[in-house]
Amino acid sequence: MIVIISDESSGKLGVALKEAAGRAGAQVVHFAANTLHIKPCAACGSCSGKTYGRCVIRDDMQQVLPKIAGCRALVLVSAVVFGGVSHHIKKVMDRMAAVGDPRYQVSSGELVKGMSGQGMSYYMVGTGDKLGETERSAFLFLHEENRNIMNTRGKAFLLHSSPDQAVIDNIAQEIAHE
Repeated sequence: MIVIISDESSGKLGVALKEAAGRAGAQVVHFAANTLHIKPCAACGSCSGKTYGRCVIRDDMQQVLPKIAGCRALVLVSAVVFGGVSHHIKKVMDRMAAVGDPRYQVSSGELVKGMSGQGMSYYMVGTGDKLGETERSAFLFLHEENRNIMNTRGKAFLLHSSPDQAVIDNIAQEIAHE
C-alpha cells in the first residue's frame, strides 16, 4: 500500500498522484493534511519511551500513523516553503517520529516494537514556481536527512505548481513500481 499525505490547500496534486498511482495498479490511501486536526508534536519523548510507539496526543494522527507504519511507500506532498514544507506537512513529519524509530512495527493495526527492516520507501514531492537554488537545495537536503534518519530508500521531486499529467503519471509509475 502507498500512503500519500498532501497539503491540498494550494492545489490537488496529492489527489492527482493518488489517481495516477491507482491507474498504475497500486493500492493507495490518501490524507489531505490541511483537512485533518493534527496538533504539533509536544516533544515529550513518550513515543520512543513509556508509550512504545504511541503518541500521547489524541487527534487525527491516530488514524494516520498506523497507515504510515504499514505502508510500503510514503509520499509527502507540499508546496516548498522557505526550502521546507507547509506547516500542515511539518506537523505530520514531526508526529511520525515513532514510525521512523526502528524499534517499532505494525501488528494488528497497532504500532509495536520491532519495526526495523520494514522496507518502506520515502518520497517527497515539492511544488513551487520561481524556486531559487537555495530553496531547492534545502528541500532536497530535508528529504535526504529524513530518509537517512528513517533508514529507508526514496527520492524527492521538485515540480512547478501546476505540473502536467505526464509528469504526475511518471512519478506515480516510479512510486508504484519501485
